[in-house]
Amino acid sequence: MLTTANNHYQHGRFDEAKATYLDAVAADPSNVEALERLGTIALLENQSGEARRLLGMALRQRPFYRRSWPFAADLEYRIAMTHYREDDFGGAAAWFRRAAGPIAIGPFRDLNALACQSALLANGKSYALEGPDKTHIDFLTTDPLPVVEISANGHGPLTFFIDTGAAEIILDREIASRVGAQLCGSLRSDYAGQKTAATGLGSVDSVKVGDLVVRHLPIHTLDVKAMSTEFGREIHGILGTRLLMHFLSTIDYPNGTLTLHRLDSQSTASSAARIKHGAAAVVPFLLAEMHCILARGSLNGLDPMLLFVDTGLANAGFTGSRAILQQAGIEVDWSKATTGIGGAGEVREASFSVERLTLGVGANSVSEMDIRGVAMEGSVSILEGKLGFSVGGLISHQFFRKRSLTFDFSAMQLVLA
Repeated sequence: MLTTANNHYQHGRFDEAKATYLDAVAADPSNVEALERLGTIALLENQSGEARRLLGMALRQRPFYRRSWPFAADLEYRIAMTHYREDDFGGAAAWFRRAAGPIAIGPFRDLNALACQSALLANGKSYALEGPDKTHIDFLTTDPLPVVEISANGHGPLTFFIDTGAAEIILDREIASRVGAQLCGSLRSDYAGQKTAATGLGSVDSVKVGDLVVRHLPIHTLDVKAMSTEFGREIHGILGTRLLMHFLSTIDYPNGTLTLHRLDSQSTASSAARIKHGAAAVVPFLLAEMHCILARGSLNGLDPMLLFVDTGLANAGFTGSRAILQQAGIEVDWSKATTGIGGAGEVREASFSVERLTLGVGANSVSEMDIRGVAMEGSVSILEGKLGFSVGGLISHQFFRKRSLTFDFSAMQLVLA
């Protein structure tokens, strides 16, 4: 039974996997592996309370030695993430500390840094909002990626590009120092080309986006200014998924605006209904780790696969692993490779054309033809099994360029109009 369930899980067929794991738990309520996987699937569905319950059960059912550090660190990290998803940073800090253990070596340093950052935000209400029910922010430019002006701790205007491949608000390191951000360690993060870089962790007292002020929120820091050459203007930061999660957020590419609706406003439900009424497709998605938006789609007629909705691939719509490109019949001419800039520095990349790229499945899907793709030397870690299940590729900027893209994290749906 578990062999079948694990096969479904590893291929991203989570509905089938969930049903089989539930059968396994019904037969044996102490089945640790099934409980762990059910908890992980609940977290993918953004059901953080249910994920915490199942992961806690799995931890209690483990043999004694596997409930102790360092063997329990994997489960304790996922329990910490259930608190992080809820902006319960006090709970997250406690579980990250347990996962980090007494000796901060290797990957445990990262867990210790996450505990430190979460502790910065443990007192006071994080993501507290001031301002109207919704706000519109005009793009300064739309290509190669949308750029908007925001301010941090009252300093601005600062130029940020929008990128759902980023987790938190990311500030350039120099800018973070200038605006008085509180900093607390760093972790090794994966970026394009399977490169890693030290990503600083911290918090700021406020970020102003349009007419809305967001108080007491986490940030990451990186050498963002190095990416400025791609935009022809100085870039100070990146607006990532975690900020968008706190709103009904619409990136309207044709009209060049970012719209944020407060989730606690009475108009949110009617706004969501209006958006969906005019939609070409409403596509369900899952959420992995802090920010990885995963939805089903297809490439050149291949069977549906999970795609990472990462809007930050400049002037391109797709990248995939070499195996997926071969399956799709795509040949890459590396003799014409160029050098691009990723979060960890230069990346060698080569362009190709995707004949047909689809997001969604069946009638509830949208497709674009002749989309520019890029192959990266070293690929992207999420495409190489990092999450424990298959992700076929990244779907990005050029695919969405003719549409508005709404992220509804309450309903866990993408709306393309």
